[in-house]
Amino acid sequence: MKNALTLAFILAAAPAMAGVTLGEAVDKGLKADNILKEQAAAVTGAKAGLSQARLARLGGFKLKGMYTDGTDPVYAFATAMKQGTFSMASMATINDPDPARNYMAGIEAGVPVFTGFAVSNAVKMGKLGTEAAQNGYERARAGVTFKITYQWLTVLLRERLAGLAGETVRAAETELKTAQMLKDKGMVLGSDYYGAEAILSTLRGYKVGWDKALELERQKLAITLGLDPAAEVGAEGELKEAAYPARDRQALAAAASGGRRDIMALEKAAQIYKTGEAMQANSVLPVVEAFGSWETNSQSLSDFKDNRMLGLRLTIPLGDPGYFARKETARAQSDMAMSRLAEARRQAGLEVADALNNYNAARETLPVAKATVEKARQSLELFRPLYRQGRQSVLEVLRAQASVLQAEAAYYETLYKLNLYHAQLLLASETLDTAAVNEMSAGLSK
Repeated sequence: MKNALTLAFILAAAPAMAGVTLGEAVDKGLKADNILKEQAAAVTGAKAGLSQARLARLGGFKLKGMYTDGTDPVYAFATAMKQGTFSMASMATINDPDPARNYMAGIEAGVPVFTGFAVSNAVKMGKLGTEAAQNGYERARAGVTFKITYQWLTVLLRERLAGLAGETVRAAETELKTAQMLKDKGMVLGSDYYGAEAILSTLRGYKVGWDKALELERQKLAITLGLDPAAEVGAEGELKEAAYPARDRQALAAAASGGRRDIMALEKAAQIYKTGEAMQANSVLPVVEAFGSWETNSQSLSDFKDNRMLGLRLTIPLGDPGYFARKETARAQSDMAMSRLAEARRQAGLEVADALNNYNAARETLPVAKATVEKARQSLELFRPLYRQGRQSVLEVLRAQASVLQAEAAYYETLYKLNLYHAQLLLASETLDTAAVNEMSAGLSK
């Protein structure tokens, strides 16, 4: 009695297992996931790149300064002209000038007037890059959501299997205690008793293996949620026969082909490469820039003379030997992007077909698994009274218990697959969003 009270006190004082619902797990996991943080940074970088492309329309503005000291005749002549110190006496020493010292400070600005559509194409590519990055982020979010859902469902399954194994071992131990007393009285054959013990050992092996698997999956769930692996994290829910709506393969495939974020990102990437191809084709067009400069020059930092210059600068690239090679490279990159897009669309169709086939298989298998559990339980219930009446062996009772455990494990694994493949189908069709997660979470709540 004293030991029982001590055990009860310890259990009451021990911290309870922290359980999280599917919705809570997804919310915590999304905040902790590093891949999602990387994708968010990529979106920020793409937006900054777009701003940079837009600001390029404003041209450039810079300050400049320089100190020089030299005896080069051309330099000395020009410096004297800029400083306003040139005189007829300077002509006498023009071939052998004294050292000329100059302090220069100035401002220079340039504004593109026409860039051969380079700026407008850069802005276009910046917009496409931002949209591609945003689509990549959304797809990564869906992928992380599925990863968390998978881990949470795995913990939920392992918790149920470990519980079933524990219940079965306790029931088998009770039957063997009775069989031990009957064996001592000569009412149970020793061969049957030891055969039953062998079955009990097998059941205990299941329990040990499933307990360890549960411990590992809980650690993985904690890591997924950004917690310490030693944190006691469980799944707050129950595997059920969720009533998910029927899915049409063609409708799902069409949704995946046109609405999947990774495909949309690849579409934007293909447009970026197409725009890059146009930029290379336009690289032979003239470039026109309006520029202006203001400059001061002085020999002693006290008497500055200033000058200014305004104008238009026209640049026409002629005889560029690498033009056709660059143009061909851009075309090849564009073709590669289109091939990647086509393959992604094909792969999306395959993923939808695979997920839908797995989901339908689990749904059609579920009634069979449920019927198997019911029949196994009926068999066990029929064996027990016959055994107690001495008309059946304890060996058969434990065999029946093992069959019930295997049937129940198969049933819950089928329920697990049903929910997992449902989530996979939502991922493949780009509908694994917050509303879908909340719906699953509510359907699997206790």
